[in-house]
Amino acid sequence: MLTRRSLIIRTAGATVVATATAAYVGTGTAFASPVAPTSGAGLRTFIDGAAIDQARVVEWERRRLSVAAARLRKDYVGLLTGELDSLLTRFAVHVDDIPAARAAMARARVLIGPDGLRELLAGELVASEAATRATLAASGGRWVLATVEIASDRGSAQGFVDTFDRARVNNDLAFWTDACPDHYIIATQPDGLQEVIEVTGGAVLASRFLVNYAVPSKVVVPADPAYPLSLAGAAVLSDGEVIGGVCHQFRDEPGGGFRSQLKVAFPAAVPGLYVSEHKWHLATEFGNWIAAYLR
Repeated sequence: MLTRRSLIIRTAGATVVATATAAYVGTGTAFASPVAPTSGAGLRTFIDGAAIDQARVVEWERRRLSVAAARLRKDYVGLLTGELDSLLTRFAVHVDDIPAARAAMARARVLIGPDGLRELLAGELVASEAATRATLAASGGRWVLATVEIASDRGSAQGFVDTFDRARVNNDLAFWTDACPDHYIIATQPDGLQEVIEVTGGAVLASRFLVNYAVPSKVVVPADPAYPLSLAGAAVLSDGEVIGGVCHQFRDEPGGGFRSQLKVAFPAAVPGLYVSEHKWHLATEFGNWIAAYLR
């Protein structure tokens, strides 16, 4: 049944896809002043210990933008095509203006609203929670880590941690969701837990979980003593069951700037593709968060 909310969601989704598509081919009229597509200047990213060209991080974000746009317009044919493009063929989607595409996605999230996004993704969230519980049971208490490092030649570890904490406490929705196309809702609840609705790593479905930064004893990610500042939290389902965790650590560099070691724990039975793709997710979101802090 087509409800008024569903009509609004579909209209908003169609609008953003049209706008984003115009941005992709460089014909949009709403963004007359072009902006460089990458915000990774001055950043160095390392995946599995190997230095990664920042252009590859931008390419990953470009591919995920097309997938997210398809999801928001409820176009599952387009969604699956985007997933195959992103995860299998690695064909580079040509996006002339990443900032314009990001802005279009941001407008769609605002137009649809949090309730609309939850309605839009409701079926995915139910299915992904069931899959998460099954994977957790199959993992037998074992965990696997996705680890990425990002070094910045400017700023400080404390400065970034303060920015991150301030955004969380103040519930700065734009800061959170605009950092990665796979972010749909990231919001601080009244109880201090951070609600996250996103597509994690190489998953096809969106999932919902809560990050509890106040209970470090439940964090399943080991800390590295070489990084004195940390942002750590347990990832839990709505009933409090721990399904993973994050331990993001930071240190100042002797020559200036700072370095981040970003770690996320998944149940060990999660397919390896999920974990490897989440490294690119981490590189994208933290690269954009660090760039926002440096601005």
